[in-house]
Amino acid sequence: MQISEFTFRIILIFIPGLITFIIVDNLTVHKEIRLHRMLFNSLIFGFICYFTYYLMAIIPCFNLKFSFIEKLTDNSVTLDFKEILIATGLSLPIGFFFSFLINYKVLHRFAHRLRISNKFGDIDVRSYIMNSKMPEWVVIRDIDNDLMYEGWIRAFSDGTEENELFLRDVKVYKNSTGEELYKIPGLYLARKRENLIVEFPLLEYSEYKDSSNRKEGKIE
Repeated sequence: MQISEFTFRIILIFIPGLITFIIVDNLTVHKEIRLHRMLFNSLIFGFICYFTYYLMAIIPCFNLKFSFIEKLTDNSVTLDFKEILIATGLSLPIGFFFSFLINYKVLHRFAHRLRISNKFGDIDVRSYIMNSKMPEWVVIRDIDNDLMYEGWIRAFSDGTEENELFLRDVKVYKNSTGEELYKIPGLYLARKRENLIVEFPLLEYSEYKDSSNRKEGKIE
């Protein structure tokens, strides 16, 4: 299959956008991205990389030439590989920057402050809980196997159907009787999410009570 010169230019020019997308894709947790969304995101990131390069080019001390538009519209213009190389280098910090914005939910926090939206920004409620500042000391009840685990959450999986957890300083009990079975420094637990109940015994009731009162306009 032959690739036209224009297609080759598009591929070469938008390499920075593709690299930025790959960085963001690997450093953030999200739902599966379809092909058309991948291409669109890479295109947008590519424009951001070249726009950042343009901002550098208008500063005299950098002594850079911006020819992105001409390369897209005129086949007679020679590709400036220096420009492409610098834009590709910019894709790294830009990828890190957007990963930071997504991981720390900067847009959602800003929207909360302006009361535009109350979405929490995680892919599901479980991810929201695990990524929040809630206490990491949990009690996990495995009803089907009549077991109860008590310990600290040290790691968890995102974006999977199974509830994968790594617990430290774990005590294992028989759930029906509360009998302690054994202790272990670390435990990996993988179960279907619907088969586990996760409790947070160190949460304070007043936190939710105050929130409820504020919503209802109550003052104690």
